[in-house]
Amino acid sequence: MKLKINNEKLIFLSIIFLTISVFSFILFGITGLKIFLGIIFVSFPFYLILGNFDITEGELFVFSLLLGITLLPSLAYLIGLIVSFRIAIFAAFIVFIGVAFAIKKMKNKK
Repeated sequence: MKLKINNEKLIFLSIIFLTISVFSFILFGITGLKIFLGIIFVSFPFYLILGNFDITEGELFVFSLLLGITLLPSLAYLIGLIVSFRIAIFAAFIVFIGVAFAIKKMKNKK
């Protein structure tokens, strides 16, 4: 499945992103903004992974959010038992980004 983003969709997504960012900042301050950006940061690798499969946009968003909230912190915790938790969070993010690119390469070979 190729994600086709035209200019109208990009502008619409940018407006939604900015609106949610502003409201979370107004309602909860810098903490709300950090949480919103953290949710995007956590679900991004799984969005890339699931984007390689033939699922709809809504399923892609929901599943990437759920997987991001469950799998990334779990792997970061397990790595964090060995090294510093800041390094573990970064390492878990890099692992899942690597998995996304590996799946994309394997899919393109077929």
